[in-house]
Amino acid sequence: MTDQALPPAASPLRPAPHRFVVLDGLRGVAALLVISDHIPSALQTALPGRALAVDFFFVLSGFVLAHAYSERLGSGLSPFAFMRARFIRLYPLYIVASLLGVLSLILHVWRRGWVVGGDEFAVVSLFALTFLPCPPLYGWTNAAPYPFVGPAWSLFFELVANLVFALLAPLRRLRVLAIFLPIAGAVMLSANFAWGTFDLGWNYHSFAGGFPRIAFGFFAGVFIHELWLRGHRPSVPVWVTLIWLAVIAGGSWFLPESLRTTYNSAMQIVVIPLLVFTAANSTVRGVPMRVCTFLGKHSYGVYLLHVPIIALSVFLPAIEYPGGVAFSLAVAGVALGAAWIVYEWIDAPARAWLARRLG
Repeated sequence: MTDQALPPAASPLRPAPHRFVVLDGLRGVAALLVISDHIPSALQTALPGRALAVDFFFVLSGFVLAHAYSERLGSGLSPFAFMRARFIRLYPLYIVASLLGVLSLILHVWRRGWVVGGDEFAVVSLFALTFLPCPPLYGWTNAAPYPFVGPAWSLFFELVANLVFALLAPLRRLRVLAIFLPIAGAVMLSANFAWGTFDLGWNYHSFAGGFPRIAFGFFAGVFIHELWLRGHRPSVPVWVTLIWLAVIAGGSWFLPESLRTTYNSAMQIVVIPLLVFTAANSTVRGVPMRVCTFLGKHSYGVYLLHVPIIALSVFLPAIEYPGGVAFSLAVAGVALGAAWIVYEWIDAPARAWLARRLG
């Protein structure tokens, strides 16, 4: 979710840099799909697999980080330096989104007469500043691990996977992953059926289920990259990638609710990894390439900023409760614009400053 699919520097093991433009585009599409999950509209009926966008992010993150860092970690880059780089990449935009979430909370407290104690706000803010999930201590947090910026729950799990990836070199090897992934997949499936849903980790009721979800997804991405690195690079037409995307996002609309956990679990285990594999081997040029690059560049901003944008929208005239397809499309447009502005004026400069200060 958090890095464009950009190539690392060339090396003897990687003679030429490679840019995964179609993966960039899919990252942006997935971020836009997440918006539909947070706004009541007909899109939720048409796109029952929209929450699988998070699983796509997890697999994609494993692939991209393996491409950028596996060789460097094996050649002397320390886990501390790797995690510092991840912090620099994630933190500035996360803080911007958190501040917008705080503004939204303050306005809701003022408008609706909510009672939020100063000590409660300070405790939640401390957890937010340290990027840690906040325990469900107060009713107004709705048992959300990240009350100020809800989607950040997935970033927490990504950081856990990043740390494991950096510390445990065997999990960067194809043979070990071939043993690890069936185990992780079995645990994830068990969690899905225990909770009755694949969408685990986003609240405290299902928080523990986020660990097998990220374990399988992230390291499936690492596994796919290891296959790619070893020459498994068939040329795949982009329309094949689009078919997989349609199957994931809308393929279960005709199924009864009782079968959707099974269907979506199959998407997690089989189809989403196939989507990443095919997209990594697809190419586009011209205008589609520029669109994909733009969407990938600003997907992280869209993912984090759209929730506070929705929360703040209720203070606009004639919007009592946000909903509908038109509103969803409007939020998507505003989120893309906001992501571009924040990237150009805050995120990129802040990351450059942190890189200079922290090395």
